[in-house]
Amino acid sequence: MAGIKGNRRTLYTKKIIKESLIDLLQEKRIHEITVTDICKKSDINRGTFYSHYKDAYDLLKSIQDELFNQISIYIEETPVEDYKDVLLLKALELIYDNKDLCKILFSKQMETSLMDRIIYVASKSEIDKMLGTSNVNNIFLDYFIKYTVGGVVSVIQTWLEKDLKESPEEIAKIINNIISFHP
Repeated sequence: MAGIKGNRRTLYTKKIIKESLIDLLQEKRIHEITVTDICKKSDINRGTFYSHYKDAYDLLKSIQDELFNQISIYIEETPVEDYKDVLLLKALELIYDNKDLCKILFSKQMETSLMDRIIYVASKSEIDKMLGTSNVNNIFLDYFIKYTVGGVVSVIQTWLEKDLKESPEEIAKIINNIISFHP
C-alpha cells in the first residue's frame, strides 16, 4: 500500500518533508537547499523524496499551492458582498494557523511570484462587483487591485514580522479601516 495517494504513511511522509523544507527555509534561501538537505532533515532517503517531488522548488510550489487552494475554496464559498469581512478574516486565520510557512512565503527575501499569485486571485474574485459600480474603468481597476493587494500584503508582512501579536480579527479591522479611506 506504500505510495498510494491518501495512504496515511504517504500523508505523514509528505507532511514531514514539507515541515523539513519550512525549517530549512528559516535558515537558507530556496536555491541553497538541496534534496539531500531535505532528506537528512526529514530522515528519509532520496528515493522517497523523488517519489513525491521533483526537487526543492517543486516541493515549495506544492506547499504554496495548498495554501492558495484553500484560499480559492474560501473565495468560492464566500458571497462577494462578504469578501471584505468574511473572506479577509478566513484568509488571515489561515495565515495565523500557518504562521511559520507564511513568515517565509511573505518574507521580503522570498524568490517566488507570491505577489503575482495573490493579485491574480484578487482579480479573479470579482473585485469589480464588490466595488458595486459598473462604470469603473479597467485601467483604474487594474491599478486599484495592485495598489490594494500590495498594501494588504505589506500589512500582512508587518504582522508576520511582529510575530502575529494582533489577532486575525484585529488585523482584518486594520486592513478594512485602511482600505475604507480609498474610493
